[in-house]
Amino acid sequence: MSENIRRFDQTSSPDVRQRFLIADQEAKRYLDGLIERILAHRAVEHPFLTRYAQKGLNKEGERKLFSECFYFFRWLPFYIAGMANATRDELIMRELLLNVQDEVGDGKTKLTTHSTIFNQFLHDIGISAQDIETYRPLETTTALNEGIRKLYTESHIMKALGALYADETMSATMVSKLNDGLKTQGYDEKIRYFWMLHMEAEVGHSNSVFNAIHSYIHDPGNRAQFEAGLMEFLNLLEAYWDGVDRIVYGSGSGQNLA
Repeated sequence: MSENIRRFDQTSSPDVRQRFLIADQEAKRYLDGLIERILAHRAVEHPFLTRYAQKGLNKEGERKLFSECFYFFRWLPFYIAGMANATRDELIMRELLLNVQDEVGDGKTKLTTHSTIFNQFLHDIGISAQDIETYRPLETTTALNEGIRKLYTESHIMKALGALYADETMSATMVSKLNDGLKTQGYDEKIRYFWMLHMEAEVGHSNSVFNAIHSYIHDPGNRAQFEAGLMEFLNLLEAYWDGVDRIVYGSGSGQNLA
C-alpha cells in the first residue's frame, strides 16, 4: 500500500471523518487506484504548486494567487449541499452533509465557518475585502467555479460524486503545498492556520465520498459516470493552475512575481 493511500486509510485526528471498513476489497482497490490517478495528475502535481512550495512569492504574486483562490473556493460548500437534491440515498446525503458541516460549523462547538477563517487569512497577509471585491479573476478561474457548480448541481449523482472525490482527494495535497509556500515566505502557524486545518480535513472529506460511493461502483454505468466527473474536474483544475502560473510566473510574458 502506498503512503498516499495509507494516509486516507488511517487519518491521525479523531475529529476527521474515517473510511468505512468494507469487506469488498475489489471496490477498495478500485477507489484506491483512483486516488493514485488523481494525485499523479498534472492538476495536482502542477509545476506552479511545486515552485511555490519551494520558492514562495513576492507580495504582488501572493496577492494574485490568493485572490484567485478566493474565487475558486467561495461557493463550494453551497454546491456540495446542492448535490443532495440529486439522490434519494440517505447514506449519500449524510456523507455530503458531513462535508458541508465541516465547512460551515455545527452551530454548537464549531461556530466559525471555514470561509471566515480564509477571509481572516487574507486580511492577515494584507489582502482586504475591498481588494477582493475589485479583483477580476481569470477566465480559467471563473470556468473552474462554474464547472464545479454544474458538475455538483446539474449532473448525475455518480458523476457529481466522481468530481467531488477528485476535488477532496487532491485538496489534501494542494493545501499542503500552499502551506509550504507560505512557510517558505516566513509566515507563522497562526497565519497558516486555514491551510494546516485543511491538510487533515480534506482527507476526511475524501473518505466521506469513499463511504458514499463504494457500494455503487460495480455497476459499469456508475463507474463510467464517476470517472467522467473525476476527469472533468481535474481538467478544469489543471487549466486553473495554468492560468495562475501565467499571471504569477509569467509563462512567455517576461513577468515574474517570484
